[in-house]
Amino acid sequence: MVSSESASSDLAPWLLAYVAEQAKLAQVSAWVDRVSGAILTEIPEVGEIEGLGESIRVTVRDHWMAFLADLPKPEQHFRLVDSAHRLAADVADRQVPLEILIRFYRVAQQEVWGYAREVIAEAPSGEVDHAELLIYFWNRAGVWLDSSITASIDVYQAVRSRVLAGAAAQRYESVRAVLAGELDDPREASSALGGYPISVHHTAFVLSVTDPERAGSLEPLALDLARQIGAANPLVVKPGGRQLWMWLGTRDAPDLTPLSAPSAPSDLAHESIAVGIGSSTTGIAGFAASHREALGALRVATPDGPTWLTLYTDVELPVLLGCTPDVDRFVARQLGPLTGEDEGTQRIRETLSAYLDCGGSAEEASRLLVVHRNTIRYRLGQAEEMLGRPVAKLSPQLSIALRHHELFHR
Repeated sequence: MVSSESASSDLAPWLLAYVAEQAKLAQVSAWVDRVSGAILTEIPEVGEIEGLGESIRVTVRDHWMAFLADLPKPEQHFRLVDSAHRLAADVADRQVPLEILIRFYRVAQQEVWGYAREVIAEAPSGEVDHAELLIYFWNRAGVWLDSSITASIDVYQAVRSRVLAGAAAQRYESVRAVLAGELDDPREASSALGGYPISVHHTAFVLSVTDPERAGSLEPLALDLARQIGAANPLVVKPGGRQLWMWLGTRDAPDLTPLSAPSAPSDLAHESIAVGIGSSTTGIAGFAASHREALGALRVATPDGPTWLTLYTDVELPVLLGCTPDVDRFVARQLGPLTGEDEGTQRIRETLSAYLDCGGSAEEASRLLVVHRNTIRYRLGQAEEMLGRPVAKLSPQLSIALRHHELFHR
């Protein structure tokens, strides 16, 4: 029920007579023609959608009849008529923008205002107070139209949510079929994925949040990452739980260096989020391969740390080795006491990693770690004592062991 001012005793009889006259078939038809015609003139694209013009006519008629029936009552009782409910649901189901539905009512509102002026001008001045009639009619009509818009928006959004949820579920199932090799025809896959191109370079992202209740923050970050590298129209899939999957389909392999540490943008909102990014690979096989790589990169990404965003190409070998008892024994043989987690050992391990990454240059390592080169040499000496062998000669095995320990055992 919508509360509004009731008509005075002088106005009530006139309203009853007015409603009886306007409820006649010819008058109702004239009103429907007037309002629906105005809507189709103002929004001509509506006439191109099959059946929508007739739905608007029915809704205009039902709204008007319900409004007339309620007009003489002391208290206004609004209810969204069934045809208006169906219209809002139909518009949503056809993916017509919500703004168009609102414009239906705005055009109708303008016609109501024009009509009200005509009615008041024609009302005998000796029977009713024109000012009172104007205020009463405009108040009732305004409340009815505003309530109709609000209720129709609620219906529209509820239907769109169901449609989008259904579309998202269908897209997820299609992605799973592609990843499993069950959907291997590029054209069929592209159609099932809503037109996402298949014969391009695919770069997969997997985002994960530590708290499932914050999963809503994943999509804005994913879209920000896509914008950072200039990729449009990403394919976003929500598998449920704490993850979000995204693919960027680009003509050429995108430049991912803007995302790689230490140049990764610091202004991105990534609290408690980790991101793994696969390499750019072509075709339907590349779609699946890049996703597997992104999952592998995610294994070693750490939320709220410098490696919250990890590129597979930066961690490929340690991820391929995985973390097995055999690999752990290899790491233990290579590092020996350097696997310790006290602060001093961590600094020595960090220094040794930087030294090896810099090609055995103490000068480069000092610049990378922002410490004096003598400090680098001192720590390298400590590392040699702990390992029982010199480190001046570059050792791929030692580099791999250090990187694996950093990624899987920190």
